[in-house]
Amino acid sequence: MTKIIRERYENGILVERTVEGSNTTPWHWLTLVVHTVIAISLVALVAISIHDSLALRAIQSEEDASQTSCEQPRYRS
Repeated sequence: MTKIIRERYENGILVERTVEGSNTTPWHWLTLVVHTVIAISLVALVAISIHDSLALRAIQSEEDASQTSCEQPRYRS
């Protein structure tokens, strides 16, 4: 993406600046949208996996705690 910048000065002061050749085509916009959708999907998958692992860990710790607290200790000889 080359850009041609033309500037016009009068008495050392910038009077006009034109930029030519900003090659933005629909293909560039399409790739930008696709990349954005992929990035958002990956962030959502990571967030869901973290949430599930934390929820699973909490459920397992509750099950372990409830079994030990409800049962009476049994001694074997």
